[in-house]
Amino acid sequence: MMLRLTGVMLVIVLCLGAIGWFGQHDKVNNALYRAYYGDHGIPAVHQDVYKEAAATYDVDWRLLAAVHRVETIFSHSSSMRSSVGAIGPFQFMPRTWLGWQYDTDDQKGDVPEDEVDLTDLTLIEQYGGLGRDGDDDGKADPHSLVDSAHAAAYYLSEHGGQTNDSIESIQNAIFEYNRSDQYVSDVMSFYEQYQDELSLLPGDTTTTTQQVARYTIRYLDWFAGWA
Repeated sequence: MMLRLTGVMLVIVLCLGAIGWFGQHDKVNNALYRAYYGDHGIPAVHQDVYKEAAATYDVDWRLLAAVHRVETIFSHSSSMRSSVGAIGPFQFMPRTWLGWQYDTDDQKGDVPEDEVDLTDLTLIEQYGGLGRDGDDDGKADPHSLVDSAHAAAYYLSEHGGQTNDSIESIQNAIFEYNRSDQYVSDVMSFYEQYQDELSLLPGDTTTTTQQVARYTIRYLDWFAGWA
């Protein structure tokens, strides 16, 4: 009798836990990107974003995709923030986005978002920032996939990463984006991969394989936190 009650209780706990985790779409989606998209291709829903931003600043959209892959494994989470303070899908330091002419005590590039509006186009122009309004909504949001993709494309373009530039020049542009030889190597690896063979993956709720992956990740995450 006791074992039967324990089994029932376990089922109830699992069901309640599953219901709770099914609602956390962003977290599960980010885990899906890491476990599935990161190794198997580019999310098709992002392709138009890359192409529009890349065309605006004359860079190869596959280069932009490669940068996004290395930075956050295609995440578009609004809460993405690195250990050093870089934010958004393409991981810009707040002061780089707003402009280094903005006076703050932090020399590493962090600017508390409750201190100033990072999306204010007037302030970005005033302080010489990198932020771009890619979707014409009147603000440049570093947490927006569209805006940050335009900013990344602009930066690469300004530093020798245009479509007709040499491979060496493109590598230098990537290095300027993130001053690490390993970073350049990683981005170039994906860039070359996407040029040779590109898999465009359907939406995360479209295929049975991806549905199974999503639910598996949810249960694994839940058990890891519960155990």
